[in-house]
Amino acid sequence: MTHRRPRVRLVVPTTGGRLTYLEQCLASIGRQDEPAEVVIVGPAAPSPALRELVRSHPCRYAAESGRGLSNAVNQGWTDADTDYLGWLGDDDLLTEGSLSAAVGELERTPSAAMVYGKVGVIDSSGNDLYTMRPGRLAPWLLPYGVNFVWQPGSLYRRAAVRQVGMLDPSLRYTMDFDLHLRLREYGRLRYLPRPLACYRSHPDTLTATNPEPYGERRQVMSRHLGPVAGALQACWWPAAKGAGRALGALQVRTGRT
Repeated sequence: MTHRRPRVRLVVPTTGGRLTYLEQCLASIGRQDEPAEVVIVGPAAPSPALRELVRSHPCRYAAESGRGLSNAVNQGWTDADTDYLGWLGDDDLLTEGSLSAAVGELERTPSAAMVYGKVGVIDSSGNDLYTMRPGRLAPWLLPYGVNFVWQPGSLYRRAAVRQVGMLDPSLRYTMDFDLHLRLREYGRLRYLPRPLACYRSHPDTLTATNPEPYGERRQVMSRHLGPVAGALQACWWPAAKGAGRALGALQVRTGRT
């Protein structure tokens, strides 16, 4: 039987402390009808339980050579020769058929640097809470700090990532936001109106532990705004932040934008 070469590489960074979530994450990748190379980047001295979990799935383990999430993802992407790249938190999930849908959209749209889709939000037990539906206007809102392009539901063209550069290791919370803005300048951000992933909301996520949610985001925005918008940021930022919160709250209540 001839096996098709994987066109996707997925990196799953982990500290090794959420093995139940990691097991569910890897199982969701294993159920895909589009094969993927999976690289788990974790502690230099993984626990016996983590070693056993890695052995039970078709994936490769790499000891983290740097510190931080951005470094871990970059490490897993560096030697990839696949056409597409992605990463998934060890507590997040792919939805059924999401990789084949995302790859298909990128292959139909050669001008697209990435594809993004709907993301279901689940609680710590895996129960559905609501669905984020970014819509086709989401890329136009990005430069103004309204970020509905969620990383778990995104897949990137490797050539585009190599062109704009990988994740910025100096960023702790907004490395995906920064990458998406750079990719937006390179090519299209293509919306696929179907659920591509599930984001698990719980107290230990990076989002929940960020002590200053908008500080790093404004730092990234200042890199990408034009001179006029940048100079006037203090004037329009409160309105943009309020609009983003209102749209996000509307999605939480109704699942719609």
